[in-house]
Amino acid sequence: MDYITNNANDNSNQQRRRFPRRDQDVCMVNVDGHPYPVVDWSQCGVLFEGDTRLFEAGQKISMILRFKINNAIEDVKIVGEVVRKNSKLIATTFNEVPETVHKSFDKVIQSSVA
Repeated sequence: MDYITNNANDNSNQQRRRFPRRDQDVCMVNVDGHPYPVVDWSQCGVLFEGDTRLFEAGQKISMILRFKINNAIEDVKIVGEVVRKNSKLIATTFNEVPETVHKSFDKVIQSSVA
């Protein structure tokens, strides 16, 4: 039991996260022309479901996060780095987030509050 407690999943350690995970938004990610469902995202990364054989830890990938906001679509182009994967999920982090992307993320977050 001590092993499990001392090696907690990153979901339980809120201090590790700069931004909260968001799983309530209608979102998908497009990588190299292939759409994948998003499990959750934050302003510093995205977790999506896909064929993990196509991705390796440390790999840089260009992606488009596509959000449904009211009756419109907000496309956010960003580069992420694969930080981990398992049998069906790929986790990425955004190393550099341009100001325009921050504004798009803010727009998505504000629309879900309204």
